[in-house]
Amino acid sequence: MTALKILIFTVGVVAFYAYVGQMVPQKETHPPENTEIRADMTTDEMVEVGKEIAGGKGTCLTCHTIGSQEAGRFPDLAGIGDKASTRKAGMSALDYLAESIYDPNAHVTEGFLPGMPPIHKPPIGLSDGEILTVVAYLQSLGSTPTVTMETRLLGAGQEADAASDVAPVATTSPGEADAAKALLTSYMCITCHKLDGPEKLVGPSLHDAGARLNRAALYESILDPDATVATGFPPGVMTVTLKGMGFYDKVSVDELKLMVSFLASLKGE
Repeated sequence: MTALKILIFTVGVVAFYAYVGQMVPQKETHPPENTEIRADMTTDEMVEVGKEIAGGKGTCLTCHTIGSQEAGRFPDLAGIGDKASTRKAGMSALDYLAESIYDPNAHVTEGFLPGMPPIHKPPIGLSDGEILTVVAYLQSLGSTPTVTMETRLLGAGQEADAASDVAPVATTSPGEADAAKALLTSYMCITCHKLDGPEKLVGPSLHDAGARLNRAALYESILDPDATVATGFPPGVMTVTLKGMGFYDKVSVDELKLMVSFLASLKGE
């Protein structure tokens, strides 16, 4: 009798989430257009190209707003050209803008969670030249752009090949692992994801999450679940579930970091 109840419950959950997945509007995406980057571009031309990249290939406006009254997933960029000089003590506005692109989680604006991927690495993979134009555009939002195509940005010159996207070696202490498991339990993650084996539940198993995903991808999978949906699973399910339970209002930065560190340590061994 117990087994029958479990079977009925499981079928019901799967059917519900399949229904929810069909109700979520589907977003059609196309490969980003390549924008020509010339060494002789003027700063004004860089601003225009950077604006195009920010709204296209760079995917910046997927999570950032510009002058919107509604809070986005990441900070609003209106006036960032001026505000950048006050964001991090001892750092110039230009260096802050560069760091926010090359090492976005080095400084997280108060009131927001980490998770922005470095856009010079796969899958976005902007070149240093493309990033220069984006910085020119960001400077133009509230200030006067100063960069040229000869400007050397903080963090530029890093390799952005596939090898740089390999998941880093991660370890957690037994205490941290237990705390992370407790969080994953309290937030009901293990209801849909298995931690100790490859079996699929409502969602894919996480037992080898660290072998498949780097930290940026893990953050993205939590903060923007529909950005990349695992093959064979309907979109919208995790987003609806997390929003419905108020996850994004409850989870703290430290909790998120702990869960991501733990998931990064799971190699399927």
